[in-house]
Amino acid sequence: MFSYGSLLLLFFLALLLEDLGFILLSRGMKATRAEEGVGRIRAIFRHPQVLFGVFLQALYYILLLGLLRELPVSLVVPMTGFGYVLTALLARLFLRERVPLLRWGGISLITIGVALIARSGTS
Repeated sequence: MFSYGSLLLLFFLALLLEDLGFILLSRGMKATRAEEGVGRIRAIFRHPQVLFGVFLQALYYILLLGLLRELPVSLVVPMTGFGYVLTALLARLFLRERVPLLRWGGISLITIGVALIARSGTS
């Protein structure tokens, strides 16, 4: 039904939604740090960034389910490893996190593995 290229584009959109969800969840959780006990739990479940982050994560899983319907699981699941690149870039950009060189090295190795898996296509 879909071309391989359009499925890959959809996959990268899903990863972007997942990682933006993680960024929002991180911000929301840090914003609720001052609360304690039951008050913190209540604050977490009411915080807009946490709620929107959960929503984006849910969209990611819905897209992932669609991809699993069209592509082999042996291709889809390993390719989620590319999300590490996006996560590190977005954490650096939006959360001002320092990403050490050694971590970038590990992310690079994962990315090389993902590229090898992606080159295998749907065969």
